[in-house]
Amino acid sequence: MMFKLNPNPAWRMRETESGLRIHPLHINSMSHLQFAGFRFRLLCIISLIIFASLSFNSNEIFAKSTSPRPQYSAAWKAYKRLTKSPRLRKDRRAWLKVIRAFRKVYLSWPENEVYAPKSLYMMARLYKELYGYSGRKKDLREAIERYEVLFERFPQSPYADDALYHAGVLYLRMGQKEKALSYWKRIILDYEGSDYYRKAARRLGKKKVSKLKAQKRTYGTRTSGDVLANPYAVVKDIRHWSEKDYTRVVIDVSKNTHYHAGFLSENRKKGLPKRLYIDITPARVAKDLEKKIVISGGLLKRVRIAQYDRDTARVVFDLGKTSKTKVFNLEDPFRIVVDAFGEKYPQRPLCLPPKGKLTLAQQLGLCVRRIVVDAGHGGKDPGAIGPTGLREKDVTLKIAHFLKKELEKRLNAEVILTRSTDKYLPLEQRTAIANAKKADLFISIHCNAAPNRRLKGVETYFLNFALDEEAMRVAALENATSRRRIGDIKGILTKIMKNSKVEESKRLSKFIQNGLVTTLKKRYSGISDLGVKQAPFFVLIGARMPAVLTEVSFISNKREERRLRSPKYLEAIAKGIAAGIEEYVKNTELIANLGMGN
Repeated sequence: MMFKLNPNPAWRMRETESGLRIHPLHINSMSHLQFAGFRFRLLCIISLIIFASLSFNSNEIFAKSTSPRPQYSAAWKAYKRLTKSPRLRKDRRAWLKVIRAFRKVYLSWPENEVYAPKSLYMMARLYKELYGYSGRKKDLREAIERYEVLFERFPQSPYADDALYHAGVLYLRMGQKEKALSYWKRIILDYEGSDYYRKAARRLGKKKVSKLKAQKRTYGTRTSGDVLANPYAVVKDIRHWSEKDYTRVVIDVSKNTHYHAGFLSENRKKGLPKRLYIDITPARVAKDLEKKIVISGGLLKRVRIAQYDRDTARVVFDLGKTSKTKVFNLEDPFRIVVDAFGEKYPQRPLCLPPKGKLTLAQQLGLCVRRIVVDAGHGGKDPGAIGPTGLREKDVTLKIAHFLKKELEKRLNAEVILTRSTDKYLPLEQRTAIANAKKADLFISIHCNAAPNRRLKGVETYFLNFALDEEAMRVAALENATSRRRIGDIKGILTKIMKNSKVEESKRLSKFIQNGLVTTLKKRYSGISDLGVKQAPFFVLIGARMPAVLTEVSFISNKREERRLRSPKYLEAIAKGIAAGIEEYVKNTELIANLGMGN
């Protein structure tokens, strides 16, 4: 029998202070036998207290070091009971209960390379089997999402090829043949000799498999894992987003490798403009990659890629009216980001107050007229998932819509959402939207999650090096990478952050955190203020304006998950963030006025 003790240190202190007290006169007035009996009972009580104290301390240690195996085994037994019972198999609630059991394992040990992918696989399998009883397309989509998270987060897991194959089968069932074929091709390219290699080969046919094998011999692996231990990285894709005065180009590379950026002078005889080039080595260009990409907007005329020599893939940017370029890389998966800015990019139109009269702060260009609100995760990326199945991507989207209305009402500002529906956006596209729109502020909304289900509260982050293990854990979850990889990107950030608005982001974070906590405490009890922190969030990297990421509550905490289901709670969160931004704007104007001696 296990005794569950309250872990609150204050509770233990009160227990000690209000414990058993024995007055000496009471002992002296007892008979010898009475005293002996009393002493025995007292020793029993003291032993129980010591045992309880030791149990509590050991439970704390055990919670940190225990294996996920017992919890996974319990979930597996529940699954076997479900499949053997004709009555339970017809009960949707019974299926969802088992899915939650595996989800709990995954959320408790998201970095465990054995049980995290196994739990994801079982969640997908359960949704797929549930579809056989429910016939709901939603269950198929839920299954696909789990498979995709599995092979993207754990490409070297023994379950990765299984997940790719089954996701392909489900996509085919939903009528998306091309998507299915792309996943089976990945098995041929990256998982030769695996359990599902032959099945994928049969699905594709001999001709396609032969073609893929020839491609692999020539160019090596095309996906992000190092499964084939090929020395060459592969340049897989080039993506771009462009608006007036700003263009972002992202070069997708199959794995971490070396790159060098430089410039080539204009050559009028050959009709070549000034060029930026990036040499990636050792690397090969994917055979099916488009070699010339025309970009609208005028900053970059076009992007060309070629195999410069046996070991080097060269990407050349024909520069147009650009006045400045910035090159950096992101990890997991590895990609090289190129930002191009026009001469007028730093210039923002002045915003007019309601009466049409400019304040001094507005004359100095310090007003906030355009805000980009980013709803974290989305589409195939559900984010963190609560104990009863609430998904982070759904919560953040609802908060973003509430925040948009609130900011428009309070500040009369233009508010742009990075996503207004449930769709997937790469992290680098989110800041690209903010940069392209010349936003004055960038706010990314997320829900926190932790293995310790008792953790609760709200916290706000700005971009910087993580100073503690908890900040590293949160950044790793939001970046969909490992804490080890987070530790490796310090060199990247050192270069990127020289001109970033770190101090201004820190100031904005403080106002938002204060507004959020103050607003929630007025309406709800037990709100924990976890403060302002710094961490290397990929979604904030490259932002040209003050940028923050707010973790509005712990979706892994049962009480806070319950609150996150309530529209009133989500609206209160939005009001709190908006109140913080409003105070930031007022404070910015005050600083500007004081600085000019007014």
